Amino acid sequence: MKSFLQEVSIGLSKKNKELSSKWFYDFRGSKLFEKITKLKTYYPTRTERKILKDNKIEIAYKIGRKAVIIEPGAGDFKKVAIFLDSLDKPKKYIPLDISEDYINKISQSFKKKFPKIAITPKGYDFSRNNKLPFKINSSENIIIFFPGSTIGNFEEKDAVKFLKMLKSKFKAKKIIIGADLVKDIPTLITAYDDKKGVTAKFNKNILRRINTELGADINLNSYKHLAIYNKQKKRIEMRLKSKKINNIRINGSNYLIKKNEEIHTENSHKYTIKSFKNLVNKAGWKISKTWLDDNKLFSVHCLSLI
Repeated sequence: MKSFLQEVSIGLSKKNKELSSKWFYDFRGSKLFEKITKLKTYYPTRTERKILKDNKIEIAYKIGRKAVIIEPGAGDFKKVAIFLDSLDKPKKYIPLDISEDYINKISQSFKKKFPKIAITPKGYDFSRNNKLPFKINSSENIIIFFPGSTIGNFEEKDAVKFLKMLKSKFKAKKIIIGADLVKDIPTLITAYDDKKGVTAKFNKNILRRINTELGADINLNSYKHLAIYNKQKKRIEMRLKSKKINNIRINGSNYLIKKNEEIHTENSHKYTIKSFKNLVNKAGWKISKTWLDDNKLFSVHCLSLI
């Protein structure tokens, strides 16, 4: 709670107001994101799942024997389930998620599906430099599974820092990672601004959490969901635009939001294979294998240490 309050206070005090996309994900936010992944216009999830399914034997070979699979920001576990059965004597699966309630609930049925694998879910915010909630044995075959192009939510310097941390703190030997690719703008915009308004609810969930957890009284209807493509930075930006003057009161502090002012809530960077290669190289990793879908909408990579 303290970190949520601190980060919200800092973000709303800035000239260019921002809130971290990680705060979308309480139990309700996680369920809303599940709904987004099932929308026709949201291509990343179904495309990545197909890549994983079509290449699961080769992915399992790349991962190797007796793997300890760690998945930061695990969500609903559906992607790891695609190839878990193909692995050679996997040792453990450690799903990490910022929403501990959600991950504990999801893991109950998952444990029944994979009774031979030790599954230990942990509530953990990988964006903060907190101590890991489990012990790392660096002699084990530690593999990070990081799908969904979550890497695209980071600014470049933070993405490099995160990838370096997977090496130093998690002692990862390899990473299986998803990265969304640059494509036509209409396809990108409709993926992040659906007609049913599910993405809008997901974006506004951050405001709803400020109300329920920090005691604010924000009228969610006085904010409009925006999804903009920034050509220069090759990213989708999600924002909340204030329709009128709003005064947000939290814990005795006031934050004035002017009419038409925007709160930046998420970035989703899109890559070419070359730009992604350059990114991972800066963090001391190399691409040892890339898998693509037929339409080259999305990419999955196996990274190994340089």
